[in-house]
Amino acid sequence: MEGGGFVAVLVLGALAVVGVLVLSAHQHRKRQEAISAWALARGWRRVPEDRALVTRWRGRPFGTGDRRRISETVEGTYRGRPVRSFAYSYETRTTNAKGETETTTHRFHVVAMDLPAFLPDLEVAPETVASRLATAFGAHSLDVESDEFNRRFASRATDLAVGHAILHPRLVERLLAEPSAPPWRIEGTSVLTWSPGSTVVDRLDRRIMLLAAIADAVPRHVWLDHGYDPLAR
Repeated sequence: MEGGGFVAVLVLGALAVVGVLVLSAHQHRKRQEAISAWALARGWRRVPEDRALVTRWRGRPFGTGDRRRISETVEGTYRGRPVRSFAYSYETRTTNAKGETETTTHRFHVVAMDLPAFLPDLEVAPETVASRLATAFGAHSLDVESDEFNRRFASRATDLAVGHAILHPRLVERLLAEPSAPPWRIEGTSVLTWSPGSTVVDRLDRRIMLLAAIADAVPRHVWLDHGYDPLAR
């Protein structure tokens, strides 16, 4: 390649990189504007990065990787329950065939709702990701009476009795009606859901309503067994 052609290739390459960076910056700015507008319309607030959220939960997508970060956090309430939405990311490193280290950044959008008392772990995920369901913390596979639900979802619980009590027919019907149902988990004093990628405000309202439906589905006797009476509010 002649000198002029080589320079042209370099210039085109540089312009392509600049174009990608400009597009990325534009998309980031638009996403921040959309998040702020969504929060303002609902009386929620944007809050600084809370490092405590990085270690608050043990299950997916938390507890793995390096350089774990929280960003794009908004907080508010829904029907009296505290809720937060945030972006979560971490890095993993692998070695390629050339012996070089490659770094991959994994990003997730997480929505978490606070619960009034600690509950045993219960995780429900679409069957397509069933093989990646965490089996730590003594979780056991759980099937419900609905064959359709068992085909579509994989469920695990640390306490099978509690898991069956929460996954009663009304909640099962609600989950089956959910389009593109995301994985969700009750862990400790939270019920949360997550999906790959950055914050998508168009999904937020539906995700929050899903979490509220799950929290509402917990029977009173389960709450009573864990030190809380929903009728005493």
